[in-house]
Amino acid sequence: MAGASSSRPTAARQESGAQSSLLVLARKLYALRRKRAAIFGEADLFGEPAWDILLDLYIAHGEGKPVSVSSACIGSAAPSTTGLRWLGILVDAGLVLREHDPADQRRVLVRLSARGHTAMERFLAAAAAALG
Repeated sequence: MAGASSSRPTAARQESGAQSSLLVLARKLYALRRKRAAIFGEADLFGEPAWDILLDLYIAHGEGKPVSVSSACIGSAAPSTTGLRWLGILVDAGLVLREHDPADQRRVLVRLSARGHTAMERFLAAAAAALG
């Protein structure tokens, strides 16, 4: 009996697998956004810097990578002034947190807040279900 129960996935493993598949989906969505802009040749037609930042931060969280403000601005696929403005909006909305890098107090890191992370997971799970 003990062998049978140890072969079944635990809730933690199932959750980890679901999070992994959501991370894969987030990476694909981010890559498709870059590809779409390249194919149409006009990135401004599809500009959604806030969404790009949220996807980038979700992916970085899943990979355990810290994200600096400047990196998040690059991830927004918009000019840095636009990326900074959208980061401020996302912070004000409670979706993103800013904090000093413990290794280098001159650098500011950004990450999804608990609310932002939960919202991203809910959206990605809904997208995965819709895509089948």
